[in-house]
Amino acid sequence: MENKIIVAHRGASFYSHGNTMEAYKKAIELGADMLEFDVRRTKDGRLITYHDEGISGKRIDSLTLGEIRELSRGFEIPTLEEVLALVKKKIRLDIELKEESHEEDVLALALKHLNYEEFIITSFNDNSLGLVKGRYPDVTVGLILGKERPKNVVRTRLSELLPMRRCQRIGADILIPHWKLIRLGFLKRAKKHHKSVIVWTVNEKAMLSRLLKNEAIDGIITDIPDLALTLRNEIQFGQHNEQGRRP
Repeated sequence: MENKIIVAHRGASFYSHGNTMEAYKKAIELGADMLEFDVRRTKDGRLITYHDEGISGKRIDSLTLGEIRELSRGFEIPTLEEVLALVKKKIRLDIELKEESHEEDVLALALKHLNYEEFIITSFNDNSLGLVKGRYPDVTVGLILGKERPKNVVRTRLSELLPMRRCQRIGADILIPHWKLIRLGFLKRAKKHHKSVIVWTVNEKAMLSRLLKNEAIDGIITDIPDLALTLRNEIQFGQHNEQGRRP
């Protein structure tokens, strides 16, 4: 079995507040293969790693970086450049674009610190990924599937279960479905079209073990990367022993 990529969701967010330096450092310490985080832009044009649209009832894009840091309680929100400087040469990155309009700025910063093979760009947003792939064809892009509250539920779910047209249109290299979507032949269709699959966000031990054994899956995003790494090692060790016993 080839190694499944273990991606630390917002860092090792089971142990530290997600999208913070502490969570990123912990993910590196635990040995995760890749670090996932979200990027948004502040009112004063700063790119930060933060998941939600707002903080304390105010939109991120209506606040300066200083105001956002004053409103955050018990954790500090880092800038994208601070994170890139921290993790450079230590771990591969999954950089999720939460909004349109700053794709070029994110890529400029990423390529200032990293080589193409050291990061991927992911998003729920087809337009963002299409723009990135069109202008930076050597960048690996991943289409995230499983919107939490889509405006048109039926249409959205169909486009997520059958995403190949979207993939072809935007040039996506990787499909990143929520674990609930990997049914009804999803994985077979992905492999038929030579698309890698990374599943999000899986924290339950039995499900992690099951997905790690599934050869149609290439990676797993989790808040608990050390658990996933331990299970991956146990599975590989068991398979190695099994092969050694065969006549």
